[in-house]
Amino acid sequence: MMTHRMWFLIFVITVSSQLSAQDVYVINSQYPVHQLQPYLKIIKDTSDTLTYKDLLKDTSLVYAIQDETIPHLAIGEVYWGKIVINSPQPLKDWTLNLEDRLIGGPAWVKSNGKVDVYAVTDGSLIFHKKTGVEYPNVDRDLSRHWVLNTVSLHDLPPHKPITLLIRIQGNSLGFPPYFNATIRSPEQAYYHEIFAFNNGFNLFMFGVTFIIFLYHLLQFIYLRQKIFLWFSIWLSFCTLTMAMSVGLIIGDIYNFRLPFWMLIANGVLYSFWFFGRSFINSKEKFPQLDKVIVGLSIAMITEIIIMALYIVFFNPKPYTTGVGIHYKLIIIYACISIVLSINLMLKKDQFARYFGVGAIIVSIAFTLGGFWSEGVIRLPFDPYAWGIFFQIVIYSFGIAYRQRALLLKSQEEKLHAQKTYAEMLRIKEINEVKTLFYTNISHEFRTPLTLIAGPLDKAHKSSDPDSDEVTISKSSFGIINRNTHRLQHLIDQLLELSKIESGQIHLNLMQGGLVDFIKSITFSFESIAESKNISLNTSFPKALQQAFYDKDKLEKIISNLLSNAFKYTPEGGVVTLTLDLTDSHYILEVSDTGKGMSKEEMKRIFERFYRVEGTEEKGTGIGLALTKEMVDLQKGQISVSSLKDLGTTFKVRIPYTLELLPEHISFFTKNKVTAPRLAQEINGLVINGETYNTDLPPIDGDKNLPVLLLVEDNPDLRIYISDILKGHYKIVIAEDGLKGERMGIEHIPDIILTDIMMPKKDGYQLCNSLKSNPKTSHIPIVMLTAKGGQENRIEGLTQGADAYITKPFNAEELLLLVKNLIQTRAKMWEHFNSLNLSIVNDIDLVSIEDKFLQSVLSVIRNNLDNESLSVEDLAKEVGFSRAQLHRKLKALCDKSPNQLIVEIRLNEAMVMLEKKIGSVSEVAYSVGYSNLSYFTKRFKEKFNVLPSRV
Repeated sequence: MMTHRMWFLIFVITVSSQLSAQDVYVINSQYPVHQLQPYLKIIKDTSDTLTYKDLLKDTSLVYAIQDETIPHLAIGEVYWGKIVINSPQPLKDWTLNLEDRLIGGPAWVKSNGKVDVYAVTDGSLIFHKKTGVEYPNVDRDLSRHWVLNTVSLHDLPPHKPITLLIRIQGNSLGFPPYFNATIRSPEQAYYHEIFAFNNGFNLFMFGVTFIIFLYHLLQFIYLRQKIFLWFSIWLSFCTLTMAMSVGLIIGDIYNFRLPFWMLIANGVLYSFWFFGRSFINSKEKFPQLDKVIVGLSIAMITEIIIMALYIVFFNPKPYTTGVGIHYKLIIIYACISIVLSINLMLKKDQFARYFGVGAIIVSIAFTLGGFWSEGVIRLPFDPYAWGIFFQIVIYSFGIAYRQRALLLKSQEEKLHAQKTYAEMLRIKEINEVKTLFYTNISHEFRTPLTLIAGPLDKAHKSSDPDSDEVTISKSSFGIINRNTHRLQHLIDQLLELSKIESGQIHLNLMQGGLVDFIKSITFSFESIAESKNISLNTSFPKALQQAFYDKDKLEKIISNLLSNAFKYTPEGGVVTLTLDLTDSHYILEVSDTGKGMSKEEMKRIFERFYRVEGTEEKGTGIGLALTKEMVDLQKGQISVSSLKDLGTTFKVRIPYTLELLPEHISFFTKNKVTAPRLAQEINGLVINGETYNTDLPPIDGDKNLPVLLLVEDNPDLRIYISDILKGHYKIVIAEDGLKGERMGIEHIPDIILTDIMMPKKDGYQLCNSLKSNPKTSHIPIVMLTAKGGQENRIEGLTQGADAYITKPFNAEELLLLVKNLIQTRAKMWEHFNSLNLSIVNDIDLVSIEDKFLQSVLSVIRNNLDNESLSVEDLAKEVGFSRAQLHRKLKALCDKSPNQLIVEIRLNEAMVMLEKKIGSVSEVAYSVGYSNLSYFTKRFKEKFNVLPSRV
């Protein structure tokens, strides 16, 4: 290859005759473009020390003219160009242009770095103008596009030879400088389109990359998934690189252009691996391989940063963006990436395989790019740009594929989770049903057991210990008898349900007498209707002899429905039974005019024990569940309709033909139809003709006895508990929680004994209401219930209950517990009363009763000098009636309101006298005594000393 010095010598020899003959280039304004390159004398400034003055004075300098033998100037070198011009006319708006003849390619290869143009005539400097991408905009002569190296010739005078000295320096990214000098008129100011470097592919890549980057950035902002963040980061490097390739950004940077380009353009090489980690989830799936990916990427980042810093501090001469071993390291990096990609491609993971295939294609493109940049191979395309293009296509589809795969997997997992959750719910519901069953059945057993064991225990204790006989009262016998039958009936119902569920129960069909049989069951309830003053209306069709039916199950169905109807129908109401017949079914309707049900209750009316959870008044909750099971056993249907406060109707539709009855569990019996059993207890309702008044009045007794409020909805239990407590307490009775709350506020009892499950208001609600009310907050409350679970006990105590007794209970234990609670409360307030009540304000009182007492004392103290302060005034101030205030104060401090007023007055007087606040008469007036002798008398009675002595 010919050296640069040799071509200078050649040009000196070949063009010396031409230059000597034409030292001045005349500009003819009739020609819009003048090519100066053939006449431009060029010299290399090897030391970068020459000035325009040196070129004017030093005649020993050797110049040359650039021709086809030297197509490019040396990269990284500084050159001077010299030419003498003369123009007969002013060169207004004419320009000197250094034209880049390389069309296409990325924008960073364009423009000289720095161009200085000096115009000299007669030894004087006309101007010094600058252009070139690495001069700031403010320093450039013309504010034209940064690619155009152009200066204005407007200042040149006509008719004078002018020497133009042009200093050029290639740009800092390592591309050669160029002259290609022309002088152009304003009519042909440009030698090419301004954006000639924007070839179609680069523009396409920039547009596509930016749009895809923006899309995935918005995806990250919306979904907050790391994969979109890393893909957006990689795409940001791609977008910025493509922006530089079409002339954006790179033309506005005049300092540190190469370090900036190095950091951005090479960021594409490593950032896609960070995206790959997120795409594959390699940190969790392949931890060892993930360390290799991170290590390789960090190594590349480190190399790029070191190279950028090296360029900044040492100012090396790059060659087409290459510095030192940079591209060699890129080749090594790309080869390692190929190996890593193959490793991923062989993994048994769909995402690893997909990313591995894409990474192989991209790494091969980067490997080719490294060899291309090193000059080892020549390619008709830019391998880096095509590599980025393939990456965008592959990984854009890859993300869509990944999201789709994850969505399908998520749906499968969600479906599996739903199935698992459904199974968990099913198991939970089964467990809850079991728990509810055991809880409620134990509740149903506890009440009758209490009512059996209690009277027996009492009879045993009251009998003569020397006698072999135990005497029991008639009322106790009645309680035991009724509850024995109730237990027996409950067990029978449970056994029926158990047999139905296990398939051990069968239909025992009879034929004939269906209508008469239903009549006999219905009319057996007439005595119940009479005793409760309820009308029983019926409607029956003519006899049907060919009907098949199971008399035992039909009897239980009708008895259950009628029992419920009478139970929920108030006095003066109506119960109606209607029987209709079709060609294949008999239809029973049982209606009442009771309180009705809500929609939620109707949905659950056939659930076992559902009604028990609401109130004991409504029975065991087994009857309707058993009724439905028996209807279903016969392939029948049962439904309910109800309106709140208007009544309820049950409708039963059962087939009576053999074709419609379940044949596989049916058989016949030759037994004749017998009369139905007499009415009996169904769902806890006694319908054997014996009735009693459940609204027991307070039991009379000694007025000095403590008052006990008993809140219990079970009539037998009310009688039994009252029998235990009579003689020890004056008893007030309420049969539901709402009435219990009203009577508690009205009577202010000394203690309250309450059940939990009751109508209108349960025991928890009752306890909470009374404990939250200042009038009743001091009253001890004992919860007496069949619900013996730990959580129920904790709930009761949480609501403020003072004690909790589980049925069945011991009568002696109940008596002792009630007695101890009253005595404990009395001793507590007795100790409090021993304190000087005048200092209550100084004590930290937080409970409701403490706050009540403090308010009472505050009213008295604020009215000490009011001689006319009465008990009525005090009660009105604290929001109590006179009787309620009296009961409350007696319960708290065993003092009547009047006693408390007197005691506070005298206590305050004692304090004032001890502190010598005033005379005896003054103190007496200040505590509400206008009669000094009366004050002295009362003071002496309380403190056993005369006021004057104090």
